[in-house]
Amino acid sequence: MRRETLRGLTVLGVMAGCGAAGANAQQTATGQQAAPAGTELQEMRAELKLMEAKIDALEAAEAATAKGQGTVPLGTPTIAPGQTVAGTQADAEQKPDQKAEEAPAPTGPEAVKRAADKGMDTMDAGMGGETIELPYIPQMKFRGFGDVRAFVANQNLAVIGNNPGSPTVATQGGNSTFALGVMDLFVTSQISEHFSYLSEIGFEADPGSNNIGVDLERAQLSYTPNDKFSLSMGRTHAMLGYYNTAFHHGTWFQTTIDRPRIFEFEDSGGPLPIHNVGMAAMGKVPSGKLGLHWLAEVGNGKQTYALAAGPAPANVLADHTGKSTNIGLLARPEKLDGLQAGFDWYQASVVPVVSLLPGFGSPNFAFPNAAGNYRQNIYVAHAIYITPKMELMVEDAEIRDRPRSPALALLAPGGSPRPLYTSGGYAEASHVFGVVRPYVRFQWLNPNFNDPNNAWVGRWVGPTGGVRWDINAFIALKFEASRYAWKNFSADPSGNQILPLLTKTIDQLGTQITYTF
Repeated sequence: MRRETLRGLTVLGVMAGCGAAGANAQQTATGQQAAPAGTELQEMRAELKLMEAKIDALEAAEAATAKGQGTVPLGTPTIAPGQTVAGTQADAEQKPDQKAEEAPAPTGPEAVKRAADKGMDTMDAGMGGETIELPYIPQMKFRGFGDVRAFVANQNLAVIGNNPGSPTVATQGGNSTFALGVMDLFVTSQISEHFSYLSEIGFEADPGSNNIGVDLERAQLSYTPNDKFSLSMGRTHAMLGYYNTAFHHGTWFQTTIDRPRIFEFEDSGGPLPIHNVGMAAMGKVPSGKLGLHWLAEVGNGKQTYALAAGPAPANVLADHTGKSTNIGLLARPEKLDGLQAGFDWYQASVVPVVSLLPGFGSPNFAFPNAAGNYRQNIYVAHAIYITPKMELMVEDAEIRDRPRSPALALLAPGGSPRPLYTSGGYAEASHVFGVVRPYVRFQWLNPNFNDPNNAWVGRWVGPTGGVRWDINAFIALKFEASRYAWKNFSADPSGNQILPLLTKTIDQLGTQITYTF
């Protein structure tokens, strides 16, 4: 760029000189004395060649300096005798105190110490501030989600919403309430071409205490070298079916107010291992227009030693030796854009400590035949078809818990431990008309009430109908009505679930304003 600029200026000078020569020729024609035009042009051409030589020498000197050579390469045009150019070999030689001979920029503990010595926050030591030099600083992006909702029902909301992870006594609830949803902070960073990071931090209120807490919902580092393989490490959403991979903690994306009961989060009474702490991989399978993809996960599994501690994944220490695994296959046919169908199989060890289960020791303890170790297999199938105007989704999950110890377990006729089944799923449809999207969902959740791992989620079967109004690109308002056939345990004065079982019909109206910012 410098060379072209200098040449351009030189050409402009020659053109100006030509104009002067022409003026001199005109003055001669009018009888005024002037130097011959041809002589001036020859001098200008010689000066142009000399300046080009100077430019070439300057560039060669700079190139040699950049390479640390300190000499002009062979073949570089020389400078005419008696001429000097700034930046030649003598000027290009670096002095000992110049940057090229300084020690490399510190990294690691040395960089942290230097940052502390300068009074800087040591977190800056890793981001290319005054301490470490990086080729670039990864850009972090923040996005937020939140919602406020209200419900009114024909039953006590504390009773029908109770779960062992957050026991709520009936006197704390009524038939109507306003409620804060999750304030969800979503953070992403493209670290490099193949590495990226995301986290999801939720600020939410506990129904039992009404206190607001902070949950790190997701925190994962991902490596994606190509579309045939990607790997994520950390706390992720388990790749169970479609809903759990498509819709996360921000409610702005989902059509309805709530998630389907089968995909409810663990701390809200859901039976599935929604979160996973471990590793997850997926990618394309060479399959032409069929569009096959594979997936695989390994993790700590549920923290199941005590439901009162919350059936979430173990973030630091797994409470049993075995690891959970999940494998699956899905198809996205090229000819049917918007269609996806798949199946996956999850397995883990579930180890409840019977003495820590809610209501243990009371005459009405719900699980007198509970075992201390179960082999859990979960099978999830889904088929969805989504276009800009239409949404059709169907999913079903089957949970099979087989006791490993027959000592307390219910036995099948042959004398072996009897497997306990919980099933759940939903079918949902919606269509857009301008900024309004009417929707309908039918869902089912049927636990085995002898299973200490899943019985407490209760039976929920019934339809939901509603409408979503997108006020603008960032705010949506939802109205819906639901009716459920409900069945679950009673509750003692502390909110612990005990026998006998209760059966109710629940009619509920709900509204929600959800937003992203």
